[in-house]
Amino acid sequence: MAFTLSSSGLAFSAGKKEILTDISLELAAGKVHAFVGPNGSGKSTLLQLLAGIHSPSKGDVSLGETPVGKWQRKAFAKELTFLPQNSARPLGLTVRDLVACGRFPHRGMFASLSKEDNQAIDAAIERTQVTHLASTVVDHLSGGEMQRVWLAMVLAQQTPILLLDEPTSYLDVSQQLRLLKIVRQLNLEQSLTVIWVLHDLNQAIQYSDHLWVIHQGRLVANSPASEGLSDALLKDVFGIEAVMIEDDRFDSPIMVPVSEAGPVSEAVPVSEAGPVSETESRSKTVPMAKAL
Repeated sequence: MAFTLSSSGLAFSAGKKEILTDISLELAAGKVHAFVGPNGSGKSTLLQLLAGIHSPSKGDVSLGETPVGKWQRKAFAKELTFLPQNSARPLGLTVRDLVACGRFPHRGMFASLSKEDNQAIDAAIERTQVTHLASTVVDHLSGGEMQRVWLAMVLAQQTPILLLDEPTSYLDVSQQLRLLKIVRQLNLEQSLTVIWVLHDLNQAIQYSDHLWVIHQGRLVANSPASEGLSDALLKDVFGIEAVMIEDDRFDSPIMVPVSEAGPVSEAVPVSEAGPVSETESRSKTVPMAKAL
């Protein structure tokens, strides 16, 4: 049974600058959750706190009933894996060697690969469509190929929870869609919990189950992705006038920007008491705008 990842009263400061304030949320297991918001809103920092990369200034992050800081590192690494933005390529390694690094939590640092390790590596390489690159040195890969290799590495770790920080950044649109489809299919087939930061709002809506909107370091709204984003939220948080259009070819609405809306509003916290769960979300958001 997969653990639920949650936070309560979470805050984080860098020096005297407060990056996140009073973030309380509960991320349902087996779902795809997208953190969205303007640049600099704190999305990546929140993801790093959930992954245990940083310690919060206030509040707690828990995996199941246990605070993240109390988990043993190897046990935690068997439950959750984190793929940051812009990881430096380890020059000189082949694709297969790099993917094999995902097996470290399951074996000693210098132990030989077991049959189970090799099966996990092969499955991850095949799933991410990089089998033909297995013996290629990563120095020579394109951006899209490299991102799929990084994804293969975290899949080889075989954790029930994946945290992905802007995995589609700097990729061509076709490469973005390929990666998004791979992750979504894994979620559907294996009930993986996926928590990712996505910059493209339409991609977040189409490939996620739930949206969490971060603005100026606060959680200001959350809703099922199938509801889209309200016109008021798009204006106040993202600074755009937009409409949500229904299309029979898609399960979720499409966001169409119309114009810039001017300065965004000050952040208003979505909840003052306790974690926000998916079941509470319908009372926390404005109904989505309908196109005429």
